[in-house]
Amino acid sequence: MSEHRRCISIQTTDGVILKGWFFPVRSGKYPCVIMTHGVSALKEHYLDQIAVELQEAGFNVLLYDNRGFGESGGRRYDVDPIRAQDDYVDAFDYAATLPEVDPGRIVIWGVSLSGGVAISAAAIDRRVKAVIAVVPYVSGELLMGTGQPFLDMAQRDRAKIVKGGEWPLTGVVASSLEEAEAGTAPVILRDAVSYRFFEGAAAHGGNWDNKITTMSLLRLLRFEPIRYIHRVAPTPLLMVVGEKDERLLSPQLQAFGLAREPKQLHILKGGDHFNHYQGEIGAESLRAQITFLKQNV
Repeated sequence: MSEHRRCISIQTTDGVILKGWFFPVRSGKYPCVIMTHGVSALKEHYLDQIAVELQEAGFNVLLYDNRGFGESGGRRYDVDPIRAQDDYVDAFDYAATLPEVDPGRIVIWGVSLSGGVAISAAAIDRRVKAVIAVVPYVSGELLMGTGQPFLDMAQRDRAKIVKGGEWPLTGVVASSLEEAEAGTAPVILRDAVSYRFFEGAAAHGGNWDNKITTMSLLRLLRFEPIRYIHRVAPTPLLMVVGEKDERLLSPQLQAFGLAREPKQLHILKGGDHFNHYQGEIGAESLRAQITFLKQNV
């Protein structure tokens, strides 16, 4: 284990164990940023690098795998945004007990789906000092409309589960670049940009599988952080979005418009849904986040 971090286990209220890492600032009590990834991605997928940068800027970081993925417990490959909100609360409670953490300065941070989960969690937990949502998922309806094909599949698969069958799975991204470029794979993220992200992320470590339960789709369709975002205030909110995140940018801007002050919006020039982890765009995103943290935490 790196000298910069230690392994942690978080007990949730429903008995699931979340596994992750704690990155402590060297001495004294400091603010803490609680982080987790988007759909199916793991703590090793660039977030550990961001955690080290935040640590060097003077912030403790608690980073964990979402339930069902990576080293965490729970039903494998199953995404449940509502339970994930509770997991942020349980992670907050855990972080507040750590000797290095100032319990009055705990931040929740999320990206993509977990960005929406962080917004929803901050809307109901007044203890949160600030929230950072990076390219957040803000509305199943605005992103997928009625989602009728997903609903039809989910209803068929629910019947299989009721009869005692295994929980059906589908892919997160295509199984090959050629399939992704064709854009016809029966997966959640069909495009080549998504495929390249997960292919590159998997090379950074962690036990990633290209799987998600079809029941997850039913929950994603009805997950609406946009309906809660006005309740985040008076907790400071930073939303970081990409100008080329074509499917999500318009819903994100709608959601930001509904948020109440104090709030900040940072638009990454040239940013899409996946290129904000590294390089110049990643450095710009991180600078905006650290500036926000130092102003508000």
